[in-house]
Amino acid sequence: MSKFDFRTPLIFILVGVILVLLVLMRKMDEGNKEITLEKRIEQLESKIENVKNTQKKKPPQKTLTKQKDPIAKGRIAIIIDDFGYRNDFVTDGFLALNANLTYAVIPGHEHSYFFSEKAKTAGFEVIVHMPMENTGKTYGEEEFVLKTDMDVGTIERRVRNAFNQIPVAVGMNNHQGSKASADQRVMSTIARTLKDINKFFVDSRTTVETIGETTMEIFEVPTASRNVFLDNEDDEEKIAQQLMKLVKKSKENGFAIGIGHVKPKTLNVLKKHIPELQKEGFKFEFVSKMLH
Repeated sequence: MSKFDFRTPLIFILVGVILVLLVLMRKMDEGNKEITLEKRIEQLESKIENVKNTQKKKPPQKTLTKQKDPIAKGRIAIIIDDFGYRNDFVTDGFLALNANLTYAVIPGHEHSYFFSEKAKTAGFEVIVHMPMENTGKTYGEEEFVLKTDMDVGTIERRVRNAFNQIPVAVGMNNHQGSKASADQRVMSTIARTLKDINKFFVDSRTTVETIGETTMEIFEVPTASRNVFLDNEDDEEKIAQQLMKLVKKSKENGFAIGIGHVKPKTLNVLKKHIPELQKEGFKFEFVSKMLH
């Protein structure tokens, strides 16, 4: 009779135990995974809730709108003539004015170049105040004055020399010139020269017979003309009245050009009224901004 082998059932028992353990381990692992997944979901929900709470606490963002520049009541250009003669408290006073003004410098004088450079450095616009022949007697600036009996070459050379002496000048207006500004040959020669050197011309309108502006238009030179003389009478009250006349024209037409001179009373009026007009909404601009 053979002996009973205990090893066989023991092996089956061990295999069964192992299988049971494997099943239990698998279930435990799945349980752990479920717990881990639940924790992750809870963490995610917690983060979402935190974000919502943070957004609730933040003030609403303001929509930024671009501020438009206020529309000016009127645009005003003021040209001050006759710089070059003097270098004193009056010229310094004009350089201290807080506005965009255009200063017209006569060539051929002791302070012409020096003042033009100072004015440019101080932020003002500079133009040549070109001497031109009057119907009456013409005084001064013999090397620069433009006359009706001059040949074309002389006129052109004098215009170019004036800009060479005042190199910061961006344009020109006429000093006197009641005779020359009404002469077609003189004005056509000036126009061709200005066109060639890329400068503009403002007609001071020293005569009703002037053809300055119309001639510049024909030759396609940027141009404009004076609306109001500020200081034909050297009286502060009357200068102020003329300034208000200029202001009125700027309101009616959108812009206006005035011409004054290097005089103490003109300086006093501008010093007083420019800040007031600026506060009221009037805009002072260089004359080069008003060309056509």
